[in-house]
Amino acid sequence: MRRTVSNLAFAIVIAFTMSAERVGAQAQPDSFQVTKSPFVTTNRVLDASLERIFRGSALWREAAEAVRRTGRYALLVTPTDPVMSNIAKGNGDVLEPGHLAEVIPLLREDSQVRLVLVLVNLPLLKEIHDARMSVPRHFDADLDRILVHEIYGHSVPYLLAGNLSGRCADPKPGERPSEACSIRRENTVRAELGLGRRADAGLSSLTLAWGR
Repeated sequence: MRRTVSNLAFAIVIAFTMSAERVGAQAQPDSFQVTKSPFVTTNRVLDASLERIFRGSALWREAAEAVRRTGRYALLVTPTDPVMSNIAKGNGDVLEPGHLAEVIPLLREDSQVRLVLVLVNLPLLKEIHDARMSVPRHFDADLDRILVHEIYGHSVPYLLAGNLSGRCADPKPGERPSEACSIRRENTVRAELGLGRRADAGLSSLTLAWGR
């Protein structure tokens, strides 16, 4: 999915991104490398997941540094974040019903991608885990898996390319999931984090699917 945004809407999103950076810096004053990451959010739960991944994956840290040098960002938001009302105007629903996450490369009027929105449906993820009476580590692990896929699998290639040529696709019909670009990338970071290997195009590799 992609969105073309006006200069005004883009400025609003950038302002929100800068706010996210300030919140992160206040929350973790002793964590310079983490707060300087180009993957930013004002949400404490998402921020904790970003830090876990950052500390556990060398590939993630290398990607974060490469993106940081471009001056581009991935902004992580939830469906209730105020910035979403500006993106959704004129575009209908941004997140498909029942989906846990979505990556939205924001196109400037010059067709460049300077920022990618990573929309994470935290309320739905929490609802599913609460219904299963999951232990906290299972919720955290599933959130980490989702962010690895959406950021390392999808967002980083867009941000490094700076345009839509960076698209790293999910499995196509008839394609083995493990051979798809986004899942191949995802699995390299999963391996470093001990989060298992994904071999499906759905949710089977998440703990929320265990026993189903």
